[in-house]
Amino acid sequence: MHTIQAAGWTGWLLFVGFYAVVSLSFVPGSILSFSAGALYGFWIGLALALLGNGLSASLSLLITRYLLREWAARYFARHPVMENLGDAVQEDGWKIVLLTHMSPIMPFSLINYAFGLTKIPLLEFLLATSLGAVPTTCLYVYLGALAGNLAVASPDLNQHRPLIWVLRCVGLVATIIVTIYIARRANQALKKRIPKRN
Repeated sequence: MHTIQAAGWTGWLLFVGFYAVVSLSFVPGSILSFSAGALYGFWIGLALALLGNGLSASLSLLITRYLLREWAARYFARHPVMENLGDAVQEDGWKIVLLTHMSPIMPFSLINYAFGLTKIPLLEFLLATSLGAVPTTCLYVYLGALAGNLAVASPDLNQHRPLIWVLRCVGLVATIIVTIYIARRANQALKKRIPKRN
């Protein structure tokens, strides 16, 4: 752990690249974001997780759009929800991308590949994806940072002031509540915007 942290910006770049590549194979981003927090703390971990997520999402879109478009079109045609999602993007663009990444109703990796079938510009997609990922990424990075702090403090935990840990736990609870609230609102908005096929 100390070796990775001591690598500085080189370690940061390696982590972002690792995050992006591993996410392409449908490894949950929650695990990677948790690891970012445990290794680098909240703020640096959050920045690295968001960069890795944005890079992975962009690669997914480009892979579908330029390499696997025909295969992806056949695959997603068997899934009405994904097809409806494409129709919604044609009407609302970045708003749908933002809402899908704030809502837990669909796996993010699969969604990113599906968006490659739409005409949404890459930069618009990247910005909406990164913004939509902030709430859940904050939660998992915070959990990772808290776990990392506990691991470091465990040998002399009694010497640490209880108030610090109380405040951290309060921050965790607040983060969870806000994340759940945002996800529910995003889910409701998404259901209203995605058209239904008969």
